[in-house]
Amino acid sequence: MTLRLLALLALAASFLVGLSTAAHACSCANLSPARAVEHADAVFTGTVTRVRAEEGTGRPRIYTFRADQVYKGMPAERFTVASSADSASCGYAFGRGGRYLVFAASGSAGPAAEGAELSSTLCSGNVPVDPGSGPLRPGDEREAGHESLAGPVDAGLVKALGTPSRPVVTGETFTVKGPLRAEEETGSGWGWIAGGAAGVLLLAGAFTAVALRRRPGARGR
Repeated sequence: MTLRLLALLALAASFLVGLSTAAHACSCANLSPARAVEHADAVFTGTVTRVRAEEGTGRPRIYTFRADQVYKGMPAERFTVASSADSASCGYAFGRGGRYLVFAASGSAGPAAEGAELSSTLCSGNVPVDPGSGPLRPGDEREAGHESLAGPVDAGLVKALGTPSRPVVTGETFTVKGPLRAEEETGSGWGWIAGGAAGVLLLAGAFTAVALRRRPGARGR
């Protein structure tokens, strides 16, 4: 009786832990180059000059870019972009010193962070590109086979990007009006619920086992 009950409780706990893991997985919708540009508030190529980690669990990283070509948005010299430090939460890890084609949003998606007006995720379509400062040309992706929702740097992506502008060298950073909202993660909030429920079930199983052992006559059966 006791072993059967504990087995059922363990099975239920494993199921809930599985739900928790799935809830934290990053899931992205299919995105064409044109849609990637449409969904972004700023699209640019730039080099990462600074990476700052916010203090506290779950806080995003802040990336500072020196832009060289701006395809959408204000042609600022610098852009600050926030992204989750956790890839399971759709965070994108930009490498310091690397040049990227960046699709960033303001006010609709991404983690809020002090000092960052924009945010970007694994679902945005970012692409690591070759060093340089000129407009992108087909084949300019830095990592062959790099998975990007916007696709490789081919003729289709270059056409969707359109004609870029050179940044205006004024020392200004891209700014927008309005606060950023929290990132919409797949199944957000279910991880805490499932984890808590699993803990409750495990504790209930332990108390049940102790209670059954202490019942009169339990040893004589």
